[in-house]
Amino acid sequence: MAYATLAELKTEIDLIDAAGKWTATLGRLLNHATTSIDNTCNRPDGFVADADASARIYAGSGKPFQRIDECTSITTVAVKDSATDDDYTAWTAADWIGFRGDPRFPDFNRTPYTGLMVDPTGDESIFTSGAYTTKAGFRPLTDVFRGVPTVQVTAKWGYATTVPADINEICVEQAARWFKHLEAAGSGLTADSELGQLNTGKLDADLISRLKTRRYIKPTVG
Repeated sequence: MAYATLAELKTEIDLIDAAGKWTATLGRLLNHATTSIDNTCNRPDGFVADADASARIYAGSGKPFQRIDECTSITTVAVKDSATDDDYTAWTAADWIGFRGDPRFPDFNRTPYTGLMVDPTGDESIFTSGAYTTKAGFRPLTDVFRGVPTVQVTAKWGYATTVPADINEICVEQAARWFKHLEAAGSGLTADSELGQLNTGKLDADLISRLKTRRYIKPTVG
């Protein structure tokens, strides 16, 4: 789903397109802008959260807090009792708390959540570590990887329930700029081959700067 509508883009470029001549091209420009925003911001899940909750697994931290992907709501947290167990045991809602930001200074009141912490009033103390020891007594790859998955979280993954206003604005602006380049080259240029000549895989530098300033670019982990 594009981060802006055809109507918004047409308003931005002051285009009256009663015959729908530009509809397909404008749609492609919006899709290109959306993909470019996701790539620039290092967000393969995009900004809009899934409509349905789904499960993801993580190597446990072995600590009272656990990093997870961005999500707007959390349904279930389940944790293995040890790294070598086959099954996850569901924790009660009183055993964990969702938060965002630094676990030392957590924000409990805004989404997206980026972590879980043990509720001190609950029955659990840590998220089981994913590090493990083999039958031969080795701890494989612990200097390279965190270990095996021991935490399973079911949530609606993504940054927000709706497109953030800043992201909508940048999507419209970038698509409008690409359209103006097309328009300057000739009104008949409507095919994908012409779109490719615009280098639609990269946002303009000032828009990238705006995303950085407003902290929409997610740091690469690892």
